[in-house]
Amino acid sequence: MLLLYWSVALAAVMNVLAHESAHGLVARQLGGRWLGVRFRGGRISTVVDLTGLNIKARRRIAAAGILVDLIMALLSCLFWLHFGALWAEGGFLWTAASVLVNGCPLIPHSDGWQVVVGARRVVQSKAECLLPAAADEGALHD
Repeated sequence: MLLLYWSVALAAVMNVLAHESAHGLVARQLGGRWLGVRFRGGRISTVVDLTGLNIKARRRIAAAGILVDLIMALLSCLFWLHFGALWAEGGFLWTAASVLVNGCPLIPHSDGWQVVVGARRVVQSKAECLLPAAADEGALHD
């Protein structure tokens, strides 16, 4: 049982670092600027200057964290179930929970919520492009 506790703790640290780094790297690749990490309400999040980035870029930045969580969950599951590495059980438990929590579109401001809200905004902005320009000056456009 002690091995499980330590493997969950190690997976938590590694997963948070990889997850937040993915947001920062993708943001930088797409023209954003990484400003740091903040701790608020028991949550860790990457702070990125998104000025000038379109909605698709913002969705990709949010999706990067979910993708890293998913890859880490699949790899730890492979090591645990296929190779019998008991230390990977804790890694799988943490990263699978991270995929579910970070990818959940029902949790406000989670990565999944940002991807879904961003997707809705893209659809809305394309529909708004069909409206006369004077109809809504504040419309989001890609």
